[in-house]
Amino acid sequence: MKLPGRAIDLGLAAFVAAVLGASLALRPAGDQVAWPGGGALGLVCPFRRLFDLDCPFCGLTRSFVALAHGDVAAALRFHPAGPALFAALAVALVALVWVGARRARPLVERRGFILAFEAVTALSLVLGAFKMALTW
Repeated sequence: MKLPGRAIDLGLAAFVAAVLGASLALRPAGDQVAWPGGGALGLVCPFRRLFDLDCPFCGLTRSFVALAHGDVAAALRFHPAGPALFAALAVALVALVWVGARRARPLVERRGFILAFEAVTALSLVLGAFKMALTW
């Protein structure tokens, strides 16, 4: 059964809102991320755990949290694509809410949105792979 575009848009908006909200709720703690009440988040990437190397996406959580708290330099240090991806998610959330409120054609059914999503994903992956290569 194929989900209608509006349901996918709604799910995507909820996911993006959760990611951006968590970025604001969590706190930067040096080179780690902490819960609002204190204590390191302690999540470790499965790839990093298995190979002891950063994966192409390692650092995005720390980058998002730093950016949500206004530290652009730290965000770029944690992951060079973090600020671009964060901005893309913020723009996507606004667009998803706008399209949903207007009951316009769902974003996931628009080729331009899909191309932009693919471009930002590719940029994140390439920059992450470059960052990963530098840590070897």
